[in-house]
Amino acid sequence: MGQPLYLRGLAYTVGDGVPLTEIEDGDLEQVQIYTKLGLRFFRKSPLGLGELCNRSVGETMRSSGVDPAEVGAVLLATTVNSIHAVGLDYPEVAQILGDHGLGDAKLYGVTLSKCSNLSAALELGSSLLRANEYSQVLVIVGDKCARDRDRFMDSCESILSDGAMSFVLSRTEGPYELKYLATSSDLSHLSKTFGVLEFVDNSVKNLGKLWRAIPPDHPRERMEKVFWGNYNMLIQRNLMRELGVKKETFYLDNLARMGHVFSCDALINLSDYAASTPVPAGTSFTCLTVGYFRWGCFVLQKT
Repeated sequence: MGQPLYLRGLAYTVGDGVPLTEIEDGDLEQVQIYTKLGLRFFRKSPLGLGELCNRSVGETMRSSGVDPAEVGAVLLATTVNSIHAVGLDYPEVAQILGDHGLGDAKLYGVTLSKCSNLSAALELGSSLLRANEYSQVLVIVGDKCARDRDRFMDSCESILSDGAMSFVLSRTEGPYELKYLATSSDLSHLSKTFGVLEFVDNSVKNLGKLWRAIPPDHPRERMEKVFWGNYNMLIQRNLMRELGVKKETFYLDNLARMGHVFSCDALINLSDYAASTPVPAGTSFTCLTVGYFRWGCFVLQKT
């Protein structure tokens, strides 16, 4: 990948856990199906998306030790395609930047890739670092549902949760080195209509291609864990078969308690795993992301 890049200051903020049975305007039959497939809670926050992001960024800047003056760009990645659609407006973004001394950083929006916005933000952040003189890029990923009845995903993959996650992508050594990053796209999806099973099957196959394309100098069989979205167990099992890995390789602890925090899942799951399990230097992880027409795969190694 050329010049080494690192992830520093991984931090996240999510709402309180709410049982699926208490979802407002929820369909009981649908709740029962989700429960049988391993989903128990979703995260609901009274805070606006701006405040969720602000709190996450505050922890990132504190824990990373990065001087705000060194942050050359801020990448704001929300799953929806308009900054206004989630109730996040420009003054709130200005508040986040101002509160943390980031007023001189260039601001970019990363959208369109849905829950693969994390991988898209990593691609853009990596390119910006290698093309400019600054040494740090702040990535903010966050989303929030305005109404509970919108939390059931159309594809029945999961239940949507409110939250934000942030980190600094850095030239300066940090806890995790970004060893490999790849995405794939199929723009024909923009004009296609998928059934639920067809969409899931197609996503699993595309992730399988990315998994098998990981270079041999990062052996797939030596990956400590695979982190990806908190999707239902039917989808988890489909991907396990596609990748040819055992259930123990997948991090599933957050499936029941967290729900699907849009693009944030993979790094939230990594953060929680690392907080509960000693991770020796040299340990490698694969992170996978799913979007409507884009899929992502990146490998992180503990330094």
